[in-house]
Amino acid sequence: MLLRIVCVFFIFVSTIACTKPIKIEIVSDYNPSFGQSPGDLATQLLLIIARSLKEEMAIEFIPASREREWRELAHHDNICLYNKVKTPQREAMAIFVSLPLMAFPSNRLILRNKKFVSIEVTLEKALSLGLRIGVTKGRSYGIEIDDFIKANAERLFVSEGNDSAFRLRKMLVQGRLDGMIEYSSVFVNDYPSEEILKDISFHAIGDTDATIFGYIACSDSKKGRQAVDLFERALQKPQIQEQVISAHANLFLPQEEIFISNSLKNAYGISKSN
Repeated sequence: MLLRIVCVFFIFVSTIACTKPIKIEIVSDYNPSFGQSPGDLATQLLLIIARSLKEEMAIEFIPASREREWRELAHHDNICLYNKVKTPQREAMAIFVSLPLMAFPSNRLILRNKKFVSIEVTLEKALSLGLRIGVTKGRSYGIEIDDFIKANAERLFVSEGNDSAFRLRKMLVQGRLDGMIEYSSVFVNDYPSEEILKDISFHAIGDTDATIFGYIACSDSKKGRQAVDLFERALQKPQIQEQVISAHANLFLPQEEIFISNSLKNAYGISKSN
């Protein structure tokens, strides 16, 4: 009788342990301790997904720069990052959720008072014109651009730190840079003033992909795989997919919105007529 009670007790304890939410640290430049709601869509969408998984996963945001966040992931077993572009180097050190969280038009070369530059220009051509171009250290812009930056770092202005992209945008507006590599919507969101935008031009960069996806990536560990499975399951839900797609509406310039919507639908396996 006593043995039976002991066995039942251990089964009960084991069941509780199995249902306890896994603890995952989200390394990001978002700091909830400031008491502010996240301004960027990627963080907002991650929080929506996290709330849908609250019985199975408990997340905590850990503030860090873009460069440091990958070091944290490599050295800990319970780290997840989000809105990350897939690259061979990153896929070798992390496990990615197969479905995207975000979709973007390709990065643009954003120039100030350089309207003479053609609407499509290579980075090599821009540098040959003597333009001072800013990039963020530790950020992935896509394989082709990343390779160019790596080979030409000394010819570029490389900004570091967890607010480096914001600083670059400010420097461009102030005339301290000729240009920077950034998404057009991000820049327009920060500086919507017509007085500023009249001096700004957006240029396609060489042969880059039309759409770039941002994914959730987690530590290559047991906990990391558990987190990826949970995020994967959440992103497979039609209501979550619809929220992601709807959230992208009006986020980009009008000519890019339809393509972004169709790209997400294709990634989720949704008919484009829906």
